[in-house]
Amino acid sequence: MNDVSMRAQARQQFEEARRRARLDQVSARLTGRDTRMVPFDLVRRQLRQQSALYRGVEQIPLNQIVGSVGRYTELTRHFLPLSDDMRERWMRVTSLAMNQQGWPPIDLVKVSNVYFVKDGNHRVSAAQQLGFTTIEAHVWEYPETVQIEPENNLDEILIRFGEQAFMETTGLDQMFSDHGIRFTTAGRYTELRAQIADLQQKLAIIDERDVPYAEAVAAWYEMIYLPTVQIIRDSNLLDAFPGRTAADLFVWMSLMRQPLQEAYGDFDNLADLARLLAAKYREGSLGKLTRQVKRLLGSNTLPPLEEEVAAPTKTESS
Repeated sequence: MNDVSMRAQARQQFEEARRRARLDQVSARLTGRDTRMVPFDLVRRQLRQQSALYRGVEQIPLNQIVGSVGRYTELTRHFLPLSDDMRERWMRVTSLAMNQQGWPPIDLVKVSNVYFVKDGNHRVSAAQQLGFTTIEAHVWEYPETVQIEPENNLDEILIRFGEQAFMETTGLDQMFSDHGIRFTTAGRYTELRAQIADLQQKLAIIDERDVPYAEAVAAWYEMIYLPTVQIIRDSNLLDAFPGRTAADLFVWMSLMRQPLQEAYGDFDNLADLARLLAAKYREGSLGKLTRQVKRLLGSNTLPPLEEEVAAPTKTESS
């Protein structure tokens, strides 16, 4: 195959990859599916060990590569190009594969059961488009006990790290194995820790003694969280928010305490607020409540607590 023919085929492959990327984005908007690549920077902040161990050169399944160290805004989750600016380099990389010259191994970072591209984003993108199933890579691994699977999106990954950190700090899962605290949005455990710390201070003032953290955790769960969540569950309030959990609604009520007080009147605590909202549900004003929740939150999302993702670097090679 001559150079002209290879370049033409490489261009055709790129245009097909761009077409698939556009279709993927349209489908994502219609279904709510998350097609964003996972930024390694956000994952690395959660890791307890910040030094990676070199594992050597391995053949890595492409479907386990879910993110990038720097180019996470330039490609989809499946490494489809999001900009025509990638065309020339992408075509050069593809031409190397098509004329049997091959590529040098890419550089990957491994966390649990997924990989992030440190060097070689264009090669992974081209390999996906050309139908490869594996790619040769130098692998550096960060040991981690949190289980991350290729199908997990960024929110799910951050939730798992947040849960691990919360349980290790509080020991709640050892005290109450059936606690049932599950979130659908990242960052919510921060609010729970703040509530526990606040309660610990109040108990110390009331009892005029130092209150151990473990005691404050148990008191928070039994006196604040559990009664409120039980009301949420018994009242069927969650029917208004498909896909959300009782813990989601608990944190939302805590974060939106002031606007809800202005809308529905005074209440002493979150359990009273839950009873108030449950009464609104029984009165048939659920539609109005749902609209207000969505207006307060912005569409059907919960208020973000995570920091903004840093702007990507453009210094990596193909």
